[in-house]
Amino acid sequence: MEAFIQVIENAQPAVHYANSWIGAPGESFGPRIIGDYQWLYVKSGKGSARIGAESFRVYPGCLFTYGPGQPHWFQAGVDEPLVLYGLHFGYERQAGMEDVLRMIRNVDWDSFDKKIPDVPVPFPPRMETGAWPLPYFERLVEEYWGNRTMRAMVLRGLFTELLARVARWVVDKPARTLPQDKRMVRVKENLERKTMESYRTEWLTDGLPFSHDYVSRLFKQCFGQSPRDYHNQVRVAAARELLEETGLSSTAVAERMKFGSVHHFCKWFKKHTGMQPGAYRKRSRFL
Repeated sequence: MEAFIQVIENAQPAVHYANSWIGAPGESFGPRIIGDYQWLYVKSGKGSARIGAESFRVYPGCLFTYGPGQPHWFQAGVDEPLVLYGLHFGYERQAGMEDVLRMIRNVDWDSFDKKIPDVPVPFPPRMETGAWPLPYFERLVEEYWGNRTMRAMVLRGLFTELLARVARWVVDKPARTLPQDKRMVRVKENLERKTMESYRTEWLTDGLPFSHDYVSRLFKQCFGQSPRDYHNQVRVAAARELLEETGLSSTAVAERMKFGSVHHFCKWFKKHTGMQPGAYRKRSRFL
């Protein structure tokens, strides 16, 4: 673990490409290999994936990682559209890495049975981070396609913070072997079901013989953030989705999410995103 931390602390990362992908039912990409590193974050939907010799379920809140020469394949499910954010990058800045799409090469299925190349920073191929990385990926994609002055520096700063936070999550995240974990998963799922409601402390003790403070501490041990913070992040993600994918007005979104007033909703949304809902909706959207 010390070597892992040292590599991250000494990294000089550079973003090569950032985008989002909406998979039609059953659509897939790969098997393929790339010439740099890639992180894929699942915003919504479900599907399947294979990275090297391992197969995975794909669902919201998962962060997938792989590096140069590692064969990988992703497929959207047939019931829910799969929305992914993709980030190509290097741990060290290198010339000639800008056109990463030319480095993508399709391979045959037999390649998955071959030895996976060693990669300098062995993040787990799938991490169940939850919703907190989503704002980073959204900002990285927006900044990449914005072509504004100092783009490379802003991208480097955003990704450096994301890289450090993911590394910290890996280091601090305890082994999930306690029997209480299944109970915390149920708490987490309950928070997700109540995305359209304001947070209430009694949700944590519903059906559990524990105090609110105990459940809150255990939840943070399992998922790296408090129940309130987690609920707030999935609530922000839901508000973003309504603004992006529906024609609902800010007032209608506030009513659907039970904010009580559009003023309260707009103030809350700007606090967590840095933008008013109307300005967020008008921003450029790239796929």
